[in-house]
Amino acid sequence: MPGRVEGKVAFITGTARGRRSGRRDQVSGQLKKMLKGAMAGAAGTTVLNAVGYGDMALRGRPASSTPEQVVKQLAERSGLTIPGSGQARQSRLEGLGALTGMATGVAVGAAAGLVPGAVRRLGPLAGPAAIGGAAMLATDLTIAVLGVSDPRSWDAASWLSDAVPHLAFGAVVYAALAQPPSGSAAPATTPPAATHEGGQDSPADRQQHGASDPGQPAAAAPPPAQPETPAPALLGRAAALGAATGLRATVALAALILRRNDGLPAALRHPAARPAAALADAGELVIDKLPMTPSRLEPPGLAGRVVSASLAAAVLARAGHQRPIPAMAVASAAALAAAKVCHDARAALARHLPDPAVAVAEDALAIGLAALGS
Repeated sequence: MPGRVEGKVAFITGTARGRRSGRRDQVSGQLKKMLKGAMAGAAGTTVLNAVGYGDMALRGRPASSTPEQVVKQLAERSGLTIPGSGQARQSRLEGLGALTGMATGVAVGAAAGLVPGAVRRLGPLAGPAAIGGAAMLATDLTIAVLGVSDPRSWDAASWLSDAVPHLAFGAVVYAALAQPPSGSAAPATTPPAATHEGGQDSPADRQQHGASDPGQPAAAAPPPAQPETPAPALLGRAAALGAATGLRATVALAALILRRNDGLPAALRHPAARPAAALADAGELVIDKLPMTPSRLEPPGLAGRVVSASLAAAVLARAGHQRPIPAMAVASAAALAAAKVCHDARAALARHLPDPAVAVAEDALAIGLAALGS
């Protein structure tokens, strides 16, 4: 009896220690991902600053005073005082402004580092745009909320000076995070079959592996069958693609083409289809910002989104060896709901924030949903 009790105690304590060890490993893994992302953000910030300084050298424009104005407004609103006066105080504001920009880049990189799988799924075109757009959104919203500047009044040159360095930032962070972990295991290879004396297979081996005449080539092994995607998982991905289409009509199909989804027709898996899809999606992102663009809630806009969502869901269902009708219905409903909800949300936010900043946030959401569903 005592031995049985001691065995139970050992089992319980061992299980508890295993759970604690598992939690420690999980936390350690997340910290490592954050650290890698933070380092990628620091590298991206260095490139962002280099592009900005290069723009100053080429165009002869002065340095921006926005970072120190942001620090000044944050200090005033939080009741803090920047010590010193005159040039000393101005130097501290400039230094703190630069440090704030670096901290923003490191924070965005750390956030991206927590989801390396999602970063890789975005691909080499959408990935840098999404990461750079997130960093740009963080800075521009802060500028607008603090009243330092109104992005709605910026001209094209100002927007270009803001967008290009952030795209360079996104490219560097994506390049650092898109590579699979170095410790990932290589695919296992099947060891060669053992032979008997004289290098001859036994009759049992020939029966198992298929006997062939010496003068005839061995039959090629059939390609492995694609696994069937569970229906609930496929419907969830179809909903994500549909919601992405409700925001941007071409983004879901573009994501499937960029990833060369197995459900696509052969023509859309051709290498030339990828740049065409990326160009079409980028064109929609630009057209969405133009004042003459019609509302997505008008009948042509809604009809186009339903068709695009249905096609994306059909491709997804074909790749997952499932019936297309349920996925198409879910994607169409998600597209209609997302179009209405996000249209109203954008209109409400545009009363308090610059519409381009809200539109860029919507772009990032659409790209993220498309990456999740594809």
